[in-house]
Amino acid sequence: MSKPHAEIAGAGFAGLVAGIALAERGWSVRIHDKSPQLRAEGFAISTQPNALKVLEAIGVRDRVLQGGMKILRRETRDRNDRPTMIAGDGGGYRISRQHIVATLEDRARQLGVDVEFGSQIAGADGGGVLVTSAGRRLAADVVIVADGIHSCIRQSLGIPAVVTNHADGAMRLMVSRTTTEAEQDVRAGPMTCERWSGTRRILTSPCSSKELYVALSCLVHDELAKRIPLDEATWSGSFPYLADLFKRIGAETDWSAVRWVQFKTVKLKRWSLGRAAIVGDAAHAMPPNLAQGAGCAMMNALSLAVSLASNPVSDALTAWEAQERPLTEHTQRWSRIYGSLTIWPETLRSNAFAAMGKIKWIRRRYQRTANHKPTGYNPQTQADDGGN
Repeated sequence: MSKPHAEIAGAGFAGLVAGIALAERGWSVRIHDKSPQLRAEGFAISTQPNALKVLEAIGVRDRVLQGGMKILRRETRDRNDRPTMIAGDGGGYRISRQHIVATLEDRARQLGVDVEFGSQIAGADGGGVLVTSAGRRLAADVVIVADGIHSCIRQSLGIPAVVTNHADGAMRLMVSRTTTEAEQDVRAGPMTCERWSGTRRILTSPCSSKELYVALSCLVHDELAKRIPLDEATWSGSFPYLADLFKRIGAETDWSAVRWVQFKTVKLKRWSLGRAAIVGDAAHAMPPNLAQGAGCAMMNALSLAVSLASNPVSDALTAWEAQERPLTEHTQRWSRIYGSLTIWPETLRSNAFAAMGKIKWIRRRYQRTANHKPTGYNPQTQADDGGN
């Protein structure tokens, strides 16, 4: 009897995790990505406990963690650099996106997954077919659409989508760390810090003893703050105590690789049609305020494979969405609530952060996804492949 077969569009977090998880369950898998090679994006992501459990479930947790740093503290600060919230990070790591994706690709190939770069997919249909830009039809038992927030394949399926453009966005980049910054890790533990000044904010987080991740966020109409290359005077005016950091950013950054991106939320009427499933940003993009875009993408991709391994495709896709959608929409909602603080008056925003740190009900709401046990995660049976 031949193996069931999956065709996947998109070699990001969702597509690679789905491919690995299906291959581990006896499926043959081919993943397509329009990029000519593994996508290199020069920034790092916050990898929370729920995402780490997914990585453990597919045998790559230890290898992924070799490329990151465990974050022990999280703070928010006001325009005068005074703390407004201080908390433990809850077990998260800051890890290079490139490192995670490269590790996932390597694991997929170990399992016999065919990963094809430079493969342009133009559409799909509910009968279980991906259509290439050249018109070739690739049939499968299931097709998985994971080609990102601007998915043309989602559009070809005709599934109604609501895309919300938020009032803010950000540019993300990496710079070197100073000796003083690295010494702070030893004294107090690595810290993610989000500083706010008016409607501008800057998030900094170490990825290693030598690299610092930086996200600079502002409103869509804030043309000076959005400017690439960075307008150092503008940002130093909002955060004068970080002037040296802005100089370092200006001197070290390859601005051809940096974009300012508006935050968006994507909600679909449904996550599947016939034998086609949509996952990741193509189905449920969200602002990065809770650091859960990648986490939800990976959790839902693993859960999709678990459901497909034990049910007929149509039943599997229905059950999968019913199980995972409520938590995903909870995460989108709380990410939007957090982002709304951008336009709050400074004093009111600082009070809100203080409440987040002290009121357990609020803290449980925005930490719910990070603390979730993903479908398909069984700590008694999971083992890392150790790179073998």
